[in-house]
Order: sequence, then structure tokens, then C-alpha cells
Amino acid sequence: MRRRALTSLLTLAALLAGLLPVAAGLYFSWVYTLRVETQHLDALAQQALARAEQVFDEAQSELSGLDSIPQPACSPAHIQRLRQIAYCTPFVREIAYVENGAIACSSMGEADHGRQLPAADWSDGNGRQIWFRVTHTLDDVRPSVAISRGNHLALIHASHFQARPVGDTRLAVLSTTDWLPLAHVDEPLLPSMIDTAVTGRERIQGDRLYAVAQSTRLPIVAVGAQTRAQLMAAWTQPLVMMTLLGVLLSTLLMWAVRRFAREYFSPATALLAAIRRGELRVAYHPQIRLSDGRCVGAELLVRWPDQNEPVMSTDDLVHLAEHSGFEHEITARVLRTAIAEIGDLLQRRPELTVSLNLASHDLERGDIVGLLTEVIEGSGIRRSQIELELTERNLIQAGPAADALAQLREAGHTVLLDDFGTGYSSLSYLHDLPVDALKIDRAFVGTIGAETPHAPLVPHIVEIARSRKLHMVAEGVETEQQASYLRQQGVEVAQGYLYARPMDAAEFRQFLATRS
Repeated sequence: MRRRALTSLLTLAALLAGLLPVAAGLYFSWVYTLRVETQHLDALAQQALARAEQVFDEAQSELSGLDSIPQPACSPAHIQRLRQIAYCTPFVREIAYVENGAIACSSMGEADHGRQLPAADWSDGNGRQIWFRVTHTLDDVRPSVAISRGNHLALIHASHFQARPVGDTRLAVLSTTDWLPLAHVDEPLLPSMIDTAVTGRERIQGDRLYAVAQSTRLPIVAVGAQTRAQLMAAWTQPLVMMTLLGVLLSTLLMWAVRRFAREYFSPATALLAAIRRGELRVAYHPQIRLSDGRCVGAELLVRWPDQNEPVMSTDDLVHLAEHSGFEHEITARVLRTAIAEIGDLLQRRPELTVSLNLASHDLERGDIVGLLTEVIEGSGIRRSQIELELTERNLIQAGPAADALAQLREAGHTVLLDDFGTGYSSLSYLHDLPVDALKIDRAFVGTIGAETPHAPLVPHIVEIARSRKLHMVAEGVETEQQASYLRQQGVEVAQGYLYARPMDAAEFRQFLATRS
């Protein structure tokens, strides 16, 4: 269940690793585009506002000196001065003199009937007033914008406040007194632009991007609007770049997650975790003396149980340990566990032995003697009761192995050459290595009584052992015929399913009681 949950979690992590960078690329490219386009739109709105303020400032600048001119009001000289200013100021349509709230004269001459001005739309309290919609005598359709200072007033054509579109961007200058445009705007977006100015909301609304620039000196604002299509077009370049970057990061993350998953769920990693968690168990395969049928010991086998079933066979587990470099840890675990589980039996019965499989790494480390000493010393168990088995595949270099085995024999341990005859160097190892016994492989034992090319090999192996005065143990004995033949050949000890399968410590105790 834990493995399945972790697998699901890593699968989800791999999916997220694949999707998140791409999604992040889409998101950040959009954020970047929105920021850039918003800054651009803000700049355009600020430019429109600055131009409108410039129109007001220039008109006001011309008005500032008119109240101090020496000519009498509305005299020919005064009117000539008004005409001169109106003619020389590009934004000014007409300069007028105001008396008692009505236009008395202007740059166009004396008024036949004083044009009464409406109440000003805005006043700063210091004599400056603004009218956003004042009708001009020559143009009743398009009102003018007027600004006054003292008794003089400048009428400005509203077209000077008309902001030209830039590409697909629309601009409008509005008064904050009635939130209407200063110049005529033939734009379907005008209502939404006005709403944006009134509410103060910016950025995206509907299918448009908006920006508002508020004047700090005058009651006007500039509003910019950009279509989503233009925003999407601007998004294309960063979208491509960020998407490519996202795909690259996604590929790297997926590779990292997959590599982590492979390493985490690899058999080697699982085995190391099992060793650290103490999940490995020891199984005892009884060894029977053929002469009287008594149990004289057991081979220690490592098991990796999962719901009472082995995760993998013992051979596969041993091969995995050898390739992963965990042989020594497993050897130490098996030895310590066996001493803890049946150490009292070994103390009470000195003739009882257990055989432990050693790996090449155990010999290469050079501390196997120290490990055996540490575990056995003070336990009351004789060293001769701990037999050590080695297979041909673990003895790559006979020289260093011979030195280690000699130390083990000197310490009092019996050394067995396991799976004898299955390799190419069996006889050579017998000549070079100090061993005490041979284990006849199950592959040869299985040929006893059968007409196979390998059937004659057992007598030859027996003869080799006799010539070198080596004890013999047969493994894989499954029939009485095989047991009888081995007994006749002088094989002392056998193990196999004929007698018992590998069992745990409690079962071994019971089996030993029936075979004593």
C-alpha cells in the first residue's frame, strides 16, 4: 500500500513537473505582457493629459498680463491687443473681455448684445475659472472650452483637446465635473472609458485594457483603451519564449522526477531500506546426517518477506546484494539474527552447527573475522559451530580469498565450497583454497537415478572429496532414492525438501526436537 501510494504520488509529481513549468510560462508571459502594455498605455494617457494641460497653460499665460494693460476696456486699442494675442496663440480661438458675467467685447470686436456666460464649471478660488462647454458665435454646433483669469477670457476650440488614436489604442480627455469628453469623440468605447474614469478602475475590463491619468492641477483626466486583440498580439513573442522555457524546464523536471522514481523504487534502494528497517528475516534449512537421520544443523538463508511471501527468491536477493554492495550488511544481519533466535540451542548442543553464506565483499573487507568475534564472543557458542560457505562466483581472486579463509580456519571455523562443479575453476579452487568440505550442487543431485549426461558426475565429485579428505554435504535432496545413493557414496550430510523446507526459528526448534 505504501509503495502504491508513493507511486501515485510520484506519478502526480511527474505530471505536475510536466504541466507546472508550461503553465507558469503562460502565466508569467501574460503578466509580463500585461505589465509592459499597461506601462505603454499609461504613458499614452499621460501624454494626452500633458497635451491638454499645455493648452490650458498657454492660454492662461496669455491672459495673465491683460488686466494690467493701460488701454481702456473695449477701446479700439484694447480690442487690437486682444486680436494680436488671439492671432499669435495657436490654441486660442477668441480672447474676450468679461464684465458683469457677460462678454462686453472680444478679439472679434464689440459685442452687439453682451453674451451672458453660464456659471463656471470649475473655479480654483483665486480668480481662475473654466467652462467646458461654451457656445461660440461662429459655431453653435461645436462648443468651445473657456478659461478666465480676472476680467479676460480665452475660448479654445474643443478639437485641441481631441487625443488622436495610436494604432488600436483609443484616447479621450474628460472633465471631472460631468465626466464628459472635452472634444467630440465618435467612439463606441466612450461609455466604458467614462465608467473607468468615474470608478477609478484600471487594467482589464471586458475585452479591453484601460489606463487613467488624473491631473493634479485641473479637473481633467485622460483615459486610454486598448483592445484585447492588440494585447494578445503583444503577448505572442513573450508567450513563445516563456513557453519554450517552460517546456525545457518541464523536460528537466520530468527527467529528474523519473530518475528519482527509478532510484527510489529500484530493487537496490528497496533492499537498503529493508536492511535499515530490519525487514530481512532468517530462514533455517535443516541439514540431516544421512547415517542416522538426525538433524545436525541448518543453513542460514535470508528472506525478504512481504505479507508472508518473499519479495524475490533467495538467489535473486543474493545477486542483488552482490551487485549493490550490501553483502556485508546482509551477512551481519543474518548472523546477528540467528544468534539472537537460536543462540541458546547452539550453547546447549555443541554438535549443532549453522552454515553462513559469505560473499566476496565479506572477504575483501577483511573484517569478517572481527564480525564473527564480536557476535560470538561471550555467547558460549563455539567457533566450530559457525560454518562458512563460499560459492565459486564469489572467488574471483583465489590468492586474497585464500588468505582470508586461512584466517577463518585458524580461528576455528569450518569452510565449505558451495555449488561445487557448477563453475569452470572448481578443481583449481580446491588446489588453491583451504576448504574443509564440499557442497554438491542440487543440479547434480537431481540427476541421480536419471538417464542424463550429468548423472555420472556425482561419483567423480565424491571421489575428489575423498582424495582430499573433505567432508561432503548434498543439497537439493528430494527423494529417498537420492538420499540412499548419497549415503552409499559416503556423503555425510544432506538437505532438501525430502526432509524439510526452509523454516523460521520457532519451526526449526520444533523440527529439531523430532530429529534429535
